[in-house]
Amino acid sequence: MLTSAQPSTRSQFAILVVSGLVVIAFLIATSDIQRESLWNDEAWTAWAVRSPYIRDTLQRVQADVHPPLYFLLLGVFGRFSGDSVLALRWPSALFGMVALASTYAVGKQLFDRRTGILALILLGSASFFVYYTREARMYTLLMALAALSTLLYARWRSRPTLWRTLFYGISVALLLYTHYAGALVIITHLLHAIIVQALSKTGQRLKWYTLPLPYIAAFVLYLPWLPIFLTQMRSNPNGPLAIPVPTDWATVAALVLILTGGSWGLFIAPFVPSRAIPRLRQYGSQILLLVLWLLVTPIGLLALNQWFAPVYQVRYAIAMLPAVALLLAYGLRHIHIPAWLRLGASNSRYLAAGVAAVLLLWLAVVQLTVYQELWPSKPAWETTIADMIEARQPLDATITDLAAYSPSAYYNRQLGLRRGLGLDLSWRLHTPAEVRSLVDKLQPSDSIWIALPVNTAKSWQVAAQLDRERGINYRSSLGNMVFYNFNQTGTGDLQFQFGDRIRLLGTLPSDQPLTVNTGGELCTELNLYTLTATDDSFSVGLHLVDITGNINAAQWDNGFSTHAAGETVSLTPCLPIPANTSPGAYHLELTVYNWETVERLAVLETGGDRPISWGDVVMMQPVEVLP
Repeated sequence: MLTSAQPSTRSQFAILVVSGLVVIAFLIATSDIQRESLWNDEAWTAWAVRSPYIRDTLQRVQADVHPPLYFLLLGVFGRFSGDSVLALRWPSALFGMVALASTYAVGKQLFDRRTGILALILLGSASFFVYYTREARMYTLLMALAALSTLLYARWRSRPTLWRTLFYGISVALLLYTHYAGALVIITHLLHAIIVQALSKTGQRLKWYTLPLPYIAAFVLYLPWLPIFLTQMRSNPNGPLAIPVPTDWATVAALVLILTGGSWGLFIAPFVPSRAIPRLRQYGSQILLLVLWLLVTPIGLLALNQWFAPVYQVRYAIAMLPAVALLLAYGLRHIHIPAWLRLGASNSRYLAAGVAAVLLLWLAVVQLTVYQELWPSKPAWETTIADMIEARQPLDATITDLAAYSPSAYYNRQLGLRRGLGLDLSWRLHTPAEVRSLVDKLQPSDSIWIALPVNTAKSWQVAAQLDRERGINYRSSLGNMVFYNFNQTGTGDLQFQFGDRIRLLGTLPSDQPLTVNTGGELCTELNLYTLTATDDSFSVGLHLVDITGNINAAQWDNGFSTHAAGETVSLTPCLPIPANTSPGAYHLELTVYNWETVERLAVLETGGDRPISWGDVVMMQPVEVLP
């Protein structure tokens, strides 16, 4: 009776330990889940799931570069919990707990319970893991499905029954419906199956027709989304809108830094006083699976990034994070005190357990303490917008242009940035004449606020129009947005410079458009003042762009040459207007850039106590091109 009851007791105790560890990990993950504002991608998530209709969510996701599963699940959660920051983020924390439980189960399946528990602790304390449990995106769901599908793969590989084949095939389909990087996890399983199949003895191999069955099932389940996937790839040939990351050793080093917290020696230490390496023969298939799981995803992403499209982002590699924890747990599990120390078998086991415990605690503490260094704070959208609302009087007029999927639009919905008298410019593109007419309707107001994006012509035109007759008593900016209050005291407060090098002299040009005929020439005058000495690596660009900012109809680029600090430099650029230019509304766009790197100097508004970021272009005078 004791023998039969003992496994059950151990199993119950293991369940209690795992449950307690998952609860602790949940508390860590959610401790600061509301502290930071939503950032750009999370605001897009909030917009994508805002509609109560599934078809609307699917249409918005189809226009993006991601599959729909996460957004559909979040939409279901949102019906019950709303769209607060907590409501948007807590599903990610729950998916993270599923990842922890699945990682434990994989460790138990491949090795034993103790390895699974060690892996759970290591994964739950990883800063990479904690950060994405606090973000309203699909990455913890991707990680959870990567671990769950690997568990189902291992069980299917050991005994490929019909039900195991079906469940594994469903998990593979769910991976593809969550993130396209999930395909690399599937490739991991395929490679492992092929290698093990080739190296196994004849009697241990799967039947030839068994191997493709779960993948055929997954393909059939994925068929409804396949045309949309192909459309997304054609519509986004340059990959996601995120800033491209080069495929080089610096990128690899950054990934290693995030995985190890900069303490890579600690990740090697468990394998030094260990029997992990000698036992590779015993666990060869299991270790091969983990190594492939660890390597295929980042290598595949970097290869696609190098030769196909700039698709690599470190967050896309999160699917391999459980493999890091499992390999490290395997090393900790087999720490061994050599016999030549003559400590005795019992003492050696206790000492080995103590060394493993110290290393485990050290690794967990290091991972958690480097969190703030590796994962910078998100932009403080909530604080910035709340400060403007507090400073604004309820009846003050407000001019806004908030993209529906932006953080500013989300916090407008939450806090009421546009409450009261307002002019919304976001619903379509406006010509300079339309902008001028709309702003004139608000001119009788004593105080006019703006919350506008930088690098757009109408934002600059609004600012120039208000600045011509008003003063400024409030300035703020964040990301691609500026927040100002123009009152009826004073004029001409806006002053701009390019980085800390060159100042644009005078006020902004008139909001009244210049006119030029197609085939003609448009000339203007620029007066610049050098704040520091400049060399010949800088150029000035004056471009004629349409109201979308995307079509460059004409341009003038000229080297700025060498100047000492304190010089006034006058330029008279002339832009030849091609005869095939479409008549209509345009804007002059001024930039200063390094001609070797094509990197633009930041545009700063310096009329107040501190510089305010205005992107990297100064939108000059409107231009009307006539036939």
